[in-house]
Amino acid sequence: MFLDPGGHLVSFEKKTVDARYCFYAQPTHHTNDIIILNISEEAIKRLEPFYGRWPWPRSVHGEVVEYLTTDGASAVGFDIIFSEQSLRQEVDATTIHELKVLAKNTDIQEIRNELLRRLDTLRPEISDMQFVSAVKNSGKVFQASVFYASKLDVAENPNLRADRATTKKVKSALSKSVAPVSLEYRQNIFFNATIPFPKLARASRGIGHINVIPDSDGTYRRFNPFLWFRKDDTAYPSLSLAIAAYIKGIPLHTIRMHNNSMIIGDTAIPLLPDGSVMINYQGGKVTNEKDGKGKYESFYQYIPYDFVIASKDLIQAGEQPFLPKGTFKDKIVLVTAFAAGLSDLRATPFSPVTPGVEIHANIIDNILSGRFLHSVEEWKEKLYVFLLALVIGIIASSSRPYIGFAITIVITASIIGLHWKLFDHGWVLPIVNASVVMVSTYLGVLLLKYISEEREKRRIRSAFGHYLAPQILEEVLMSPDKLKLGGERRYMTVLFSDIEGFTSLSEQMAPEEISAILNEYLGQMMKCIKKTGGTLDKFIGDAVMAEWNAPIVQEDHAARACETALFMMEELSTLREKWKKEQKPLLNARIGINSGEMVVGNMGSSEIFDYTVIGTEVNTSARLEPLNKDFGTRIIVSESTRCGAEKYYPGKFVFRLLARVALKGRIIPLNVYELMGWKDTIGEGNLELIEIYCKGLDLFFKAELSDAKKLFQKVVEKHLEDGPSKTYISLCEFYESNPPHSDWEGVYKQTSK
Repeated sequence: MFLDPGGHLVSFEKKTVDARYCFYAQPTHHTNDIIILNISEEAIKRLEPFYGRWPWPRSVHGEVVEYLTTDGASAVGFDIIFSEQSLRQEVDATTIHELKVLAKNTDIQEIRNELLRRLDTLRPEISDMQFVSAVKNSGKVFQASVFYASKLDVAENPNLRADRATTKKVKSALSKSVAPVSLEYRQNIFFNATIPFPKLARASRGIGHINVIPDSDGTYRRFNPFLWFRKDDTAYPSLSLAIAAYIKGIPLHTIRMHNNSMIIGDTAIPLLPDGSVMINYQGGKVTNEKDGKGKYESFYQYIPYDFVIASKDLIQAGEQPFLPKGTFKDKIVLVTAFAAGLSDLRATPFSPVTPGVEIHANIIDNILSGRFLHSVEEWKEKLYVFLLALVIGIIASSSRPYIGFAITIVITASIIGLHWKLFDHGWVLPIVNASVVMVSTYLGVLLLKYISEEREKRRIRSAFGHYLAPQILEEVLMSPDKLKLGGERRYMTVLFSDIEGFTSLSEQMAPEEISAILNEYLGQMMKCIKKTGGTLDKFIGDAVMAEWNAPIVQEDHAARACETALFMMEELSTLREKWKKEQKPLLNARIGINSGEMVVGNMGSSEIFDYTVIGTEVNTSARLEPLNKDFGTRIIVSESTRCGAEKYYPGKFVFRLLARVALKGRIIPLNVYELMGWKDTIGEGNLELIEIYCKGLDLFFKAELSDAKKLFQKVVEKHLEDGPSKTYISLCEFYESNPPHSDWEGVYKQTSK
């Protein structure tokens, strides 16, 4: 109801059932056992010269019953109600003329007797008695009845209820066709009925109702096997059920209800919750005409009513009949009228103007062939559809949209195909309902995922937008799981930078002034980090911490960090020129960079967390930054960083070995390098000085201190600001006064952080 407040899906579902009817329509081995005797407009016109206009004398139907019985019909069912005895007899001009001739000679005994005999034949009740006699002699004829005046109708109009005399008459007429089945479905009890006139009712083998049930769209897909009259302990069968039970040799009083089924002998007919039965139509098909319109073609054999009359007369005359002898042998014959004003046309899955007798024929066919349609109980269907929705929901929530869409389409198509095929095996399972629920579930989950992802993206933008490069942020937004709580091991590069002498500077300036200059500095440093796709880890006062290769993979992370360090120095140089003009303090920064295996991720609780890196290699990077003070440098990198940068961009940067350092807190010494600048901009003169410096450093490591000192002094003579050379001159002088041990390898020990 929630998904289909207007009932459109229900209507569409019924149309798919109709399509399945048409697709699987095929005759059974009992279809040829059913013949429909048709009183058509043409038959009425052909018989009019002999029997007058419709309605014909009932004796005509008696003659047909006699012929069908003689020819071996197994049962005859009239889809016409003879509710009253004939009140008139039509007389043609020829008969009147003959009677006048006889009347002129009434003085002759023989002619008077003939006149009286002919007058007797014109009495309406004589025709009825001939019909009743033929029906009684046959013993195979079933009549039709119609129940009306339901409980609701009677509540609105009490006059519709049958009076005591009518009730007695109805019960008497239907006494041959009763079953001791208790009422379970209140909508199936009625309080009045139209029945055959009493003598015909008593003469017939049985009487069955021809009430049929249209669905909400007006199409007939169900029938009530039993209806109840006034009381709820006696049921009255449908015409088709009465005939089928007779053919199967099953007395009506043995029929019983059990487990939502009606048991007829060894056949169980599945019942719907309201006590009705779905008709498994197999008695026709629809073909397309040249004009594009569909034409209904019945699988049942139709024979014009007048062919039977003509065949009877021809046989009596000793001539060849229209219908071969034995045409009706072992056949169930249903008599109906199609003439204008008499036709009973119903909407079925095949055609909106299907003869009503086809419904009875199909029901009989169903019962005899044992082909029925089963429906699933409502709660089971809901559970089944819910499980389908659950499967789709799980798939949609755990897969990418396109993959989930493809899987949903495949599953939905498979369910449609399966449900379509199962119809041929007697199961009516939902196609529209299941499809809509599955697709709606997928779209609903997709919408929820979209809302959740948008909310997550807003959260990520809010949390990371200030310290992730825009392009990196977009990649993270595409895969938010990269920022899940908890850490993962990854080989990364971390950069630490700090402002030289910031503590003492902050003591000399007003807070507003120092915060303004600091914000300007940090803002430019942040731009440099974003420029190379780095992730700002945090600002620690005046210090900056950034990393590369997380949250997204960056194979050249070491080179990116080196580029960032050089950009930062270039930006700082520009800022210093600006501050000089503004007469502001000129800041200097130091940078340390290291590459190695670290743990990265959101660290903290589910409510409050920080995206950061931890590990020994992070500490190493932090130790490298203050090492710049000892050597008078600006950028120091570890050997792992230098190797990583050279791997992806060989010759792009200029490094020089700075020292073998035992960092504070570390035992094993590592080689550290000064990142001096870009290879393209450093100049040939500086490269020559680097070469001299490297020779001096090599001598220092060999403890040839005097020669090493001379080379370092040579570098300082040409470049007064070369901090590393000055540091090594001091170290050479120290070790000349305090000679090192014989196993000395020139390792420099860091004494402060």
